[in-house]
Amino acid sequence: MVTGGGEKRFHDQISWLMFLFSIFVIWVHSYNVDLFSGGARDGIWSLADRIENFVSVGLGQIAVPGFFLLSSYLFFRNFSWDKLVGKWKSRVFSVLIPYVVWNLIYYLGYMAASRFLAIRSVVGRDIIPFSVQEIWRAVSQYAYAPIFWYLYQLIFLIIVSPMIYALVKNRAVGLFWIVGLVFAVHLHLDMRHPNTDALLYYSVAAYFAVHRRGLVERSMEEEAAGWKEDHGTKEKKAAPEDKDGNTASVIPDHVRRRCFAEGLAGVMISVFCYRRMMAPEAAVLWTCFYRMAVPMTCWAFACGVRLPKIRPWMRQSMFLYAIHFIVVRFVNKGTAVVTRSLAGTTTAAGISLVVYFLLPAIAVIASYILAKFLVRFLPGVWRVLSGGRKLEG
Repeated sequence: MVTGGGEKRFHDQISWLMFLFSIFVIWVHSYNVDLFSGGARDGIWSLADRIENFVSVGLGQIAVPGFFLLSSYLFFRNFSWDKLVGKWKSRVFSVLIPYVVWNLIYYLGYMAASRFLAIRSVVGRDIIPFSVQEIWRAVSQYAYAPIFWYLYQLIFLIIVSPMIYALVKNRAVGLFWIVGLVFAVHLHLDMRHPNTDALLYYSVAAYFAVHRRGLVERSMEEEAAGWKEDHGTKEKKAAPEDKDGNTASVIPDHVRRRCFAEGLAGVMISVFCYRRMMAPEAAVLWTCFYRMAVPMTCWAFACGVRLPKIRPWMRQSMFLYAIHFIVVRFVNKGTAVVTRSLAGTTTAAGISLVVYFLLPAIAVIASYILAKFLVRFLPGVWRVLSGGRKLEG
């Protein structure tokens, strides 16, 4: 399987896609037409609404399913029963503790902000009480940080991971389980802990990690080893190092072509599912298929290109996910307040779109500045808030 440079390539590609999906998540929460339009819905505002909806819904909504797929694949990659306790323990520090702490931070922040009239309109909340019941509601129902529904679901998926592994370990049983989940989603047999669609994404990735790892990672194996066909045998050829010290800097042409073909097939499948998803009274199953197809397509294309080096500001996935909503809310609402005299005008529409497309960059910069501060001056706090993740590779 993947070793050496290929292993590094694998984890770098995971980091790249995590960062890409984080950008999509930011756009999901950046929709701002209603803040700038002054109630107008025709002309330029209709166009602005369609543009932002396409990016936020058409692209943004694939982010969390992408996170589920990657998280599951990482959990079940090289999995065995003796590793279960260790994997659970690591997820306590990387998922559970950050989930609890961040929900408490959001609750305390909203509670404090709701008591200041000057920013109450930005917060959008009446005075929030301080009580044990409200603290429990904040943590158990992510009441003040709805963005953490993803981590809430992920926690339950991690808890039931032994059951998932027991089911997918056998190829036939695993396929039967996945088909059963497909029918459950189609028939709206919904669960909350975890959601049926989340269980489907997680189980599909688990199946690939257990049975089809060679298919998922074969491009990296070939790239790392520098395979060369020679009369029906495979002869290893050392791959050169690039200026960053990464091995396997040359991707064989046949690998590029295959990855491009797989990616192109993924695009066609994604477009087909998207068109079915957007049809009137479309079955929810098309939404699930679309949200699985796009991340898989991104993976296929990424396997065929030499990705640039991962930078520290791209490694703040948990911290960025947690803090972006605050940045987005204050920038959107703050800008709308400053430009309220222009509400409903063409100028306001232009401002709303510019702000919308700049928000991911603004959120990443703000998050990274705060992350660097915490890493330097409060490293213990950073470890808790980031789930033990490091900015440097």
